[in-house]
Amino acid sequence: MKKYLLVCLISLVILTLSFVAVSQEKEISILLTGSPLADVMETLQDDFEKETGIKVNVEIVGYEDTHTKGILDLVSGTNNYDLLMVDNPWIAEYVQTGNLLVLDEFMAKEDPEYLAGFDKAVLDAYGLYEGKYYGYPIMLTTTILFYRSDLFEQYGKKAPETWDEFNEIAKFFTQSFNPESPVKYGISIAGERGDGAISQWLPLLWGYGGSVFDKDWNVTLNTPEALKALEAFVESAQCSAPGFGTNYFPEQVAHFTNGEIAMMENWDAFAGDVADPVKNPYAENTAYASIPGKYPLLGGWALSINKNSKDLDSAYTFLRWACGPEVTKKSLEVSISTPIRIDVAQDPEVKAIVPWVDVVYEEFKNIRKYAETYQGGQILIPEAEYHVLLGTAINEALTGQLSAKDALAKAQKDIEDLLKKHGYK
Repeated sequence: MKKYLLVCLISLVILTLSFVAVSQEKEISILLTGSPLADVMETLQDDFEKETGIKVNVEIVGYEDTHTKGILDLVSGTNNYDLLMVDNPWIAEYVQTGNLLVLDEFMAKEDPEYLAGFDKAVLDAYGLYEGKYYGYPIMLTTTILFYRSDLFEQYGKKAPETWDEFNEIAKFFTQSFNPESPVKYGISIAGERGDGAISQWLPLLWGYGGSVFDKDWNVTLNTPEALKALEAFVESAQCSAPGFGTNYFPEQVAHFTNGEIAMMENWDAFAGDVADPVKNPYAENTAYASIPGKYPLLGGWALSINKNSKDLDSAYTFLRWACGPEVTKKSLEVSISTPIRIDVAQDPEVKAIVPWVDVVYEEFKNIRKYAETYQGGQILIPEAEYHVLLGTAINEALTGQLSAKDALAKAQKDIEDLLKKHGYK
């Protein structure tokens, strides 16, 4: 009987210890948007779990659902996700829920060498809002110029530095203007209503000295600079491959890799495909440069922490791991993209496989956001609505439905109405 009781007691102790071990197991949940980055995180998460003992649950959704699920989780305080991917236009909206964690305390305790591995301009662009940090860059992208170096060298052309030069070179390589051109079209435009049109046109607007808003959030599209920029954009459509009113960025890439065009303004996020000789027969003859006008558009994402996470330390452990030098470099084995860290980007081995990296980091000196006064300022209007209103007007000018002047007048009124709708003007 004593022996039986002893066995029962030992079994009870083992069960108790097992329960404690299970209850103390650390676990975090992460919301990611479907992207090469998500593939990287899925591929490497086993490494993190083995290194730290922290179980990671990854949920990958589409772009729109990333915002819907993320903002709902923050507004409601339900804490379905410990970490969230945040597209750079969303940062102000997320911060204003009051549930996005300020990282400053963690950063104060962080290894200085770790933080120094980020380019300051990159770290600020993705994580800084009103003087506080809310995330680390997790996917870096900006607009750059892709061009056929063999054709440019053959005909004595250099990468354009202004948008006027861009249109001149586009005409030279368009057979309807120059029958001797070795390609049919000079460029391809991703001018679909909304994100495509606005993303392609804003760098022109800035390059010609214009802006959508002034520092006081007055709409400034009724200016000579804005008109010149839109007229130049409409002019460039004469040199574009077909579908410029409906095409999106992947269609541009297809036109380039099919050998139909000489150059394109596009996101460096597509450079991995363009540099792949399996996907692009002209990969060895592809070069990269800063976009004309020298005011590129910021894209990309931050990784941020939900303030309501039940385990902030584990969440930060994953954040610094995912954005650290080892994972940044190892991720290139899964997907070729611009490294989020300057300490990795400067590695000669990395430069050999990411030949556009210096161009991207140079561009961050003049990087701008979709609504440029968002830089450290208060959010005024929903970014998605702003994109649709401005992008639609630009598209209507591009496709000849409205004159450039009328399209800008429409955009001016529509965005002013949007401001009034949200109580700001």
